[in-house]
Amino acid sequence: MLPSLLRHPSAQEFLLEFQEEHLSELEFLLGQRERYIRDPQVHWPDVADLEHRIEAHVDAMRASGTVALELAREAMTGGDEAQVMAGAHVVASFQEQDGADGLGETILTLEETADDLLDVWEEVLVLSEHLRVAERVNSLLASARAEVRATAARILGRRHEGNAERILPLLDDASPEVRSAAVMALARLDYRPALTAVENLLQYVPISEWEPLTFAALCLGSPRALKHCRQACQAGGDLPSGFPRLLAMAGEERDLPLLQKLCAHPKLASQAIAAVGIMGIPSSVPFLIEHLSSDALEVRIAAAAALNLLTGANLYVTARALEEGADGDEPGRVVRLANMDATPWTQWWDGHEPRFSGSRRFRRGKPLSLGICVEELADPSSPFEVRERAAQELRIHSKQAIGFEPDWPIRRQRAAIDRWQQWWTDHRGSRPFRR
Repeated sequence: MLPSLLRHPSAQEFLLEFQEEHLSELEFLLGQRERYIRDPQVHWPDVADLEHRIEAHVDAMRASGTVALELAREAMTGGDEAQVMAGAHVVASFQEQDGADGLGETILTLEETADDLLDVWEEVLVLSEHLRVAERVNSLLASARAEVRATAARILGRRHEGNAERILPLLDDASPEVRSAAVMALARLDYRPALTAVENLLQYVPISEWEPLTFAALCLGSPRALKHCRQACQAGGDLPSGFPRLLAMAGEERDLPLLQKLCAHPKLASQAIAAVGIMGIPSSVPFLIEHLSSDALEVRIAAAAALNLLTGANLYVTARALEEGADGDEPGRVVRLANMDATPWTQWWDGHEPRFSGSRRFRRGKPLSLGICVEELADPSSPFEVRERAAQELRIHSKQAIGFEPDWPIRRQRAAIDRWQQWWTDHRGSRPFRR
């Protein structure tokens, strides 16, 4: 019956329309995944349902062979970001057993694509589960285009795969973007032979490159990086916005006064307030409550979030938020926000302060340990930024290269969390939260 149906005059037109529907649905689902993975109101494990649907559409297109491949190729070489992502996602999935080197085609197209579309290709290859992505992307590290070299380094770093020895020469690249991408990749790959070069770079690169270099040096075990971070924060001035967080993640209790001083910095106030919460010292709670009365909304938001992070009080309020482009008459979805009213926070602290004695640092109402960071990775309600920060703290303090990225496919995230949980079970009590 099937061969006779395929000989029908309208068969090819039907098959093409069918694959167009698959591709259109892929555009939608990939866009939804990109939004949901970072949406604080969405529990991250729920993204797995989207990924299963994405896999089903890709499998259906691969099963359709040439018709689907040609359609995906056409989309991949277009100018619309959503279509490019969907098309590239399908083409990259075609393997030799399917009669096509889809990954090779994707790599060649990336090499020639416009600069403003390179981030699309980066996302496609970070998400791809093709076993040879790292092997094939390695070749792009030698591209004549700096933007492509940087994209290749970011892909390998975010995947925690690749040949670190081929990335290392990019630390001497003329492009700041390439150098920053390379140093982050080397840190994620735990390539400790790069440490001396990274520390040396910190001595002469512009301030704009300090943040990735300092973070990478901390991950690679540098004893000089924390000192550099402290000195930069003490100097103030045109400080990179991520430095308060770096100091909070890698520093010690004695760094609290410095972070509190940065809370008065005109450009860093909200970042410094958030860093005080990460530091987690109970004596800073009244300080954070005071900042709930700030004139700046972003400071109030940061102070309320920092209080919840430190205390685990979970003082939240609900509100309705309109979706972008929605009609003003629509009710909007319900969102949960940290309570920015100082009164309930003062009352809560008055009743619970005695609980916070006996330990110097707290996270979510518990004495801070790397086990708490593992809990933050695993908690279904942990937002993207929280899980990203927890993974960075684990990387800095554990000296392990287990790896974790909060935008990985959910299946890979779960596998990484399982490894972190097993590591913490094996090392519980022997790993203090400090360098």
